[in-house]
Amino acid sequence: MEIRNMKVDDVEAVARMVALDHDNSLEKGYKKARDHTLDHLKIVPQHCYVVENADKQIVAAMVLHPQKKVFEIEDFHVKEIQRNKKALALLKAKLLEYLDDVKTEVLCCPYALKRLTRGL
Repeated sequence: MEIRNMKVDDVEAVARMVALDHDNSLEKGYKKARDHTLDHLKIVPQHCYVVENADKQIVAAMVLHPQKKVFEIEDFHVKEIQRNKKALALLKAKLLEYLDDVKTEVLCCPYALKRLTRGL
């Protein structure tokens, strides 16, 4: 597995993966997730990550949004977390790199927090 910065070409796969994190309706959630992810790729592309498995399929994504007064963990999602524990470990390690230097409050959306704490 490999962690890398997200690209615009990844948005479709990421939005499908995190759709239900954004709305109970798969269709509405997909649209919200797609727009949300595209917005963050425009604003903070250096803080948007995906993890690919050996078959180059995206199995995890994380979107962070550091700001002056708050550091937001916007998205943190791992598909089939029991099968993709290495992806979870890669995202957590990347997140900890940031958190070591954070001097503001940290906010985490409920879905991101749930996934972040799984497997601890």
